[in-house]
Formats: sequence, structure tokens, C-alpha cells
Amino acid sequence: MLIFVLSFSHSLWSIEGRPKLRMACLNNTDSIVTLLWNKPSDNCASFTSFSLYGRDNSLSNYSFLRSYSIFSLDNISFKIGNLKNWEFYLVYNKACNGIDSIYSDTIVIDRTRPVIMDIDSVSIDLVTQKSIIGWSKNPSTDTKGYIVYHVTSTNTNIKDTNATYYEDKGNRNPTLSSIRYSIAAYDSCENLSAISNSHSTMLLNQVYDACNKTIQLNWSNYVGWQVSNYLIYRKINAGNYELVGTVVSNINQFTYNFNSFGDQYCFYIRALKQGSNTSSSSNIVCLNSNSIVETNNSYIAKASVQNGAVELTLITETGKSLEKINIYKSEDNSNFSLWQTLNTTGGIIDLIDNAVNTNSKSYSYFFSTIGPCNLIFDSSQISKTILLDATLIDLNNQLIGWSLYNDFIKKTEKQELLLSNNENYNKSSPWNIIGNLNNINTNFQDKSTFSLSQQKLCYCVRAIENNANLLYNRKDSSYSNIVCLNADPIIYFPNAIQLNGYNNVFKPQGVFINEEESSIQIFNRWGELIYEASNLKGAWDGRGFNGEFVQEDVYVYKSIVKGQNGKVLNFDGTITVLK
Repeated sequence: MLIFVLSFSHSLWSIEGRPKLRMACLNNTDSIVTLLWNKPSDNCASFTSFSLYGRDNSLSNYSFLRSYSIFSLDNISFKIGNLKNWEFYLVYNKACNGIDSIYSDTIVIDRTRPVIMDIDSVSIDLVTQKSIIGWSKNPSTDTKGYIVYHVTSTNTNIKDTNATYYEDKGNRNPTLSSIRYSIAAYDSCENLSAISNSHSTMLLNQVYDACNKTIQLNWSNYVGWQVSNYLIYRKINAGNYELVGTVVSNINQFTYNFNSFGDQYCFYIRALKQGSNTSSSSNIVCLNSNSIVETNNSYIAKASVQNGAVELTLITETGKSLEKINIYKSEDNSNFSLWQTLNTTGGIIDLIDNAVNTNSKSYSYFFSTIGPCNLIFDSSQISKTILLDATLIDLNNQLIGWSLYNDFIKKTEKQELLLSNNENYNKSSPWNIIGNLNNINTNFQDKSTFSLSQQKLCYCVRAIENNANLLYNRKDSSYSNIVCLNADPIIYFPNAIQLNGYNNVFKPQGVFINEEESSIQIFNRWGELIYEASNLKGAWDGRGFNGEFVQEDVYVYKSIVKGQNGKVLNFDGTITVLK
């Protein structure tokens, strides 16, 4: 007969697994301990209760503290009588055999704080311009999270996070002042590590000097680790940031020089950690260099001779920072010297230079535009007046020569040789155009004839600008000086007068004569002077110096006649006086 003995281990239906205590955390403020553990299983539903035992030092015996009848509990909180280093353990009562109890391990209140750590860097985000604090993970195995502090006279908790970086989007503005930060780690029992050393953001400021075309950058030192160098980055308008300078750690300023106005410049500073690739960026500062707006496209529209003076038209842009212009003058290709300074805000400026001798010399001009701080913005082209000369080769054969004018912005389209009988003509007078010339001609042989109605041949050259200037919608002309030619004087002296008749006065007649600078004397047969005139505008009526008519007789005249061309002729002859 076979007998089978069944043997069952009570572990199959007992409270199984020893409770494993995980954590004992003490709140020092209210003396409440929180105990956490991994609970066993109750396969046979024999659980009745579990008990908590504790002692406040390792030399004392454990004491029963309290009992709990809820099997599902895996944490409890309770108040203790003091803040000593308590130890605890749990006892689960009644195994499935109804006799045994299950004991946990012991645990001491966790007072171990995470190790102190440091910030990697505090930087300012180039886009948001907010502070970003970064750090490495705390090496302590029980690290639950981190607290970020704003360091002032007290440490203000501004963020509780389990990340290893934080962007401070609060009301702290690192573009206005340097901001200090620290961090600390805490564990599952809220034990807080010592607070780290503080790190401070760099505050970048700028000083703009338009007069010297400089931007002075000044920044606060990075505080937190040893700096090896500061790198200076610059961006122009919508371009990319570029490295424009490097200074060593004990220098916290940099001067940037720019060439022209009107651009936006942005800068930031990057600090490099000594012996590391770690860096920190400052805030960004930007400025528009348009507080001084330069004039451009300044030019002389014309330099023209008018009525013996030089007429200038200067043109500059308006709405810019122009304060004055300096105008320079040269005589017959000599060195330029300052002619005058004119306070102006620009536009079309007409000037007259009377201190010239336009019939014998040419005059050149240019001007510079000046802004604040005596900054020179731009300069015009050089414009030189046309100098014309005319020579009477022989009667009715005149050779005219002149200097070219090609100083218009749009260059010279053509030249016109003008003719009149009046040296006082100006640009609005009815000139006769006797030659349409190209823009390179410098001489012309004229066959115009002298006559009683054309006793003078006066010449002028007019240079005409090419197509209108698109910027200012102008097409200008420049005139030369006026040169007049006169033929030799031609004069006729009457040989008789009848005091009581029709021809009762003696007056020379002629052409090309300068009457005002000619003279005449009349003598009797004994050589006595009986009449004298310092010009030929008047006539002799037969009277002597005593006012009485002279006797019938033959008289002698002597006359000095000056022509309009300056030629002087001497004449003498006789005149018969009849009654």
C-alpha cells in the first residue's frame, strides 16, 4: 500500500517578501516623518496589521510607535517628538501560519544632501534677450530636482525644475542690468544641497560718437569662472554676426570704427572660459548710424560768365544733415583756396563771384558739403569757366578761340558760337547763333562784316548740357566771356562851312569811332587856337573863344581820332569859312 505524504511550504500562502524600506524623510519645520517602503504580498489573506518601531539614537532600544491595519499602505507620515537621527523598521504581523511576523530592514532618517554643484554658464539668448542658466546633472544618485535662485541681498527662489537649464522669462531684464544666479540640487527627501557660487550675466553698453564715426562698447565682466578672452561680434543691417575683435580678460571695452552713416550696427560679447570651450554671451546692443545722414550727389550745375562776373549754381541733396558748404576757387589753374563758406541745408544755391577778370583769366570751382563735427560728406566735380578770345585777322575775317567746357554732370552736348553788336548782352539777350558746333571744337573763323549798323562784332560761346539730369531734372548752359572786335576808324572832315547857309557847322563824320576819346583843335592863319573840343560829339559853329563869329578865311584843324578798337589816328587839314 502506497502512502503519499504531501508537504506544502507555508511560503506559498504566507505573507511573502520582506518589506523593503526605501526612504525616511523628515520635515524639520513640523517634525513630521514620511516613511516609504516596498510592501510584501499577502497570498493567504492572513494580514492583520503592521507595526512601526523606532528609536532616536543607535544606543537606545526600539520602541513601538504605532500600528496600522491597512495592508495596501506603502507610506505613512507621522510626527516625532524630536529632530534626532531616528531609525525605524516595520513588522507585518501574522503570517499565514497565524504565528510568524515579517520584519523589514531598518532605515535612518535621510539627512544626506546632494553634493554642491556649479553653474556651467549664465548667458543671454540672442533671440529672446532673456537669461539662460545651464548646469550639469548633479552626481548624487538621489537627485530629484534643482532650484534656481536670483541672487540679490537674499536668494530668491525663481524656479523649481528637474531640467538642467532654465530660461528666465520673468521680469528680470539682463539688457538693463547684470543679473546674478545660483542653483542648488535637492533629493527625494527635499534635502537641499549647498547653494552654488553665483554667476552674473554680462551687461553690454555702447557710446555712439558720430563725429569720430566710432561706437565705444563697454561691458561688465563675466562673474562665475575665469575668463580667457572676450570676443566681439558685429552685425550690419540684416547680415550675419561676424567676429570683429578679441580682447584679453582684463579688458572690457572695445572701439569699433565705421566708414559711412545710415547702417544699423548690432553687437554682443562672448566670454570664453579659461581652458574650456564653455562660453557666455552678453545682451545685444543695436544702433542706427543715421543721426547724421550724409549728403551725396553734390555737383556744380554750371559755372558761367555773366556781365563780367562768374555765375555759379551749386546743387546738393536736402533733408540730410548738411550744415554748410566750403567753396574753393582757382585762378588760371593755380592751387585751389577757400573762397567762401556758406551755411546752408542744401538745395539749389546760386552765387555770383565779382572778384574776377573774365576777359583775361579762367576760374575753376568746387565745393565740399560739411555736416556736424565738421564731417566732410562729399565734394562736387571741378567746373572751369570758358575763356574766349577773338582776333581781327583783317577786315571781315575774325578768328575766335576758346577753352572747352565739359564740366556738366551729363557732359556737354554741343556748343554754340553767338554774335551780337553789344558787349553788354547777357544770356537772355537775342544773340545770333552763327555756329552750331560739336562738343570738341575750340575755334571758329568768322566772316561777319562790319557796317554802320554792326560797328562791333561781339562774340560769346555757349556750352549746352547733354540730356537732363535724372536726379534733379536739369539741363544747364554755360557762357563764356564776351569779346568784341571793332574795325579801324573811318572818318570824313568837311572842307567848308557857310555861317548863314545850310551847312553852318563843322562836324567830322565816320564809323568805328570812339567819339568820347577823340579830340579836335582849330587854328587861324596866324596859328592862334580859336576852338578846341575834347570829344567829337559836338560841332563847331564858327565862333571863337570870345563867342563871336570868325571872319571869312581859311582855317586849319588838327584832330586825334581814336577808334572803337583802340587804334589812334591823327588828322589835319583846312576848312574854309564863308558868310
